[in-house]
Amino acid sequence: MSASSPVSQALGPCPCDDDVLCTEYGTKLTKHGHLVGCSCASCRGRRNRRKGRAAQARGYRRLGGSAPFSPSHEEQSGTFSVEVQMESKAGKQVPASFTKFVGLDWTRRALSQAERAIPEGVVAAPAIYLEPAGGGIWLVVRL
Repeated sequence: MSASSPVSQALGPCPCDDDVLCTEYGTKLTKHGHLVGCSCASCRGRRNRRKGRAAQARGYRRLGGSAPFSPSHEEQSGTFSVEVQMESKAGKQVPASFTKFVGLDWTRRALSQAERAIPEGVVAAPAIYLEPAGGGIWLVVRL
């Protein structure tokens, strides 16, 4: 391929000119004009957004979303009816790590986001859909 092709460049540094964060050196460009593997702020943000939207789409489908597409913003996905079989645990049966998790600012903010996204007049409980790196899928619902 020639140097003028939008998918390659002459062997050299990334055209993003972010000397601090991006140390990539190569020839293959993305459709955004940066080298594959670029770690500049715009590329990191693009990767984070893509991963976040993929998780939102999986959660939307697993909770019963019926549209052939997933909403681009999780706040537009609406509410879901979920049937559960409950096992009750209280006091010392609840692990301290879970108590710490639900007490974190991160958890409080995530539940607050879910609560604010509930449409006016709809009775729903805020929840956090989790896909931890170690595996498993969890739905934490605040009642």
